[in-house]
Amino acid sequence: MRVGDLVIVASLGEIKAYIANPRTLEAEAGLKPNEVKLDLVKAIDIVESHKRLNDLITGIDEGVKKAGFLNRAASGEKHNLKEEIYKEAIKCVAEDIDMLIDEMGEKKVFLSLPQIIADDVLNNLKNKDKIYRIVKKDLLKTDKNALIDEFKPEILK
Repeated sequence: MRVGDLVIVASLGEIKAYIANPRTLEAEAGLKPNEVKLDLVKAIDIVESHKRLNDLITGIDEGVKKAGFLNRAASGEKHNLKEEIYKEAIKCVAEDIDMLIDEMGEKKVFLSLPQIIADDVLNNLKNKDKIYRIVKKDLLKTDKNALIDEFKPEILK
């Protein structure tokens, strides 16, 4: 990782973007470009994953609740609601990652996604070709000083 690289750490509920800045004067001068520290430049909450179920189901009467099976409050079909919520959240994550890469990804882009959603998000990304390294781990709560080591190749770890 070098000065100016973009690090994006994401999950279904949150995205954090870091820029690699020089840690020492030598790194700032370009003599030791690998001596970097990560500075948080943007944090995004994914709204789709935080919505209430009532907001997602269409056809709910807010004022009148009737007695009966499932309170008869929802008239829409709910058999694939979980899948639709997941697809919408994946789409929002991919769009936000694309936006971050377009805004700040002039150098290498390092991306971390949890293993369970990584393939789905990567299939929806438009800027896949700009990503230098992908780590399929949930590194969202990892300290920013330890993130640099997570993106090193397996040979150097």
